[in-house]
Amino acid sequence: MPTARPFACVWGSPIGHSLSPVLHRAAYEVLGLSWDYLAQEVDEQSLAEHWLARSPDLVGLSLTMPLKEAIVPLIEQRTPVVELLGVANTVTFREGQPALANTDPWGVHGALADHTVEAKHAWILGAGATARAVGYGLHLGGTTSITLVARSLERATPTLGVLEQMGLRVHLVDALDEASLEQPELVVSTLPGGAESPWEISPAVVDSAALLDVAYHPWPSQLALRWGGSPKPVISGVWMLVHQALMQIRLFHSGEMTTPVPHEGEVVRAMKRAVNLPAA
Repeated sequence: MPTARPFACVWGSPIGHSLSPVLHRAAYEVLGLSWDYLAQEVDEQSLAEHWLARSPDLVGLSLTMPLKEAIVPLIEQRTPVVELLGVANTVTFREGQPALANTDPWGVHGALADHTVEAKHAWILGAGATARAVGYGLHLGGTTSITLVARSLERATPTLGVLEQMGLRVHLVDALDEASLEQPELVVSTLPGGAESPWEISPAVVDSAALLDVAYHPWPSQLALRWGGSPKPVISGVWMLVHQALMQIRLFHSGEMTTPVPHEGEVVRAMKRAVNLPAA
């Protein structure tokens, strides 16, 4: 992908609905960076080819589905979080050496903090790779136990193991028999955008638990509509995107996710405005 200046990029498929270019460009403008940020359609079959043909002007790479797992075998240097989760959403380049990171858990943590949502016990709907990152993000915020709701108990076993390695107490189920389950303070859906939940959630849970839906296109999701009359927060995946993108920008800028970028408050407000979120 030719470019006349340093640039970052997001790879994935489908990529047309990605908000990453809008978020990153808003941040780069505040920071006074001359970088561009592009989006490129890359699927699992073409990933290795694109990786080998990457531009020397590439300063950072964001990854969305279905590449978050597929990228891991291609790059040896990985953060401990990537090693634990088995998925990555970020590639950094320091002195020409690529390294994998995953900022998605901090996206979850930041989205919940924006809405002052805390939960000792949460339900996670879906048990794939996204559920692992969600579990880590909940762990960062003090969650101690999870009800992991999966369509297939067998396919959920790897995610169950990862969550337990974090020290979380996990109850794996394939049906919501609410009478026998610990009631949540938070429900997190990791179902793909546009998918309907195969599980019926009772009015009692809707009224007492916040909802975080990692999906944002189309919005409102079916679950968000289900929560329409709830007094509890309903949080779209766009809030997560802002905070995971901020962590990526920290990595691209300094190489350290713990090092804030200059004028970070202004950066975050600009990013939120760019995707039509309240920027207070």
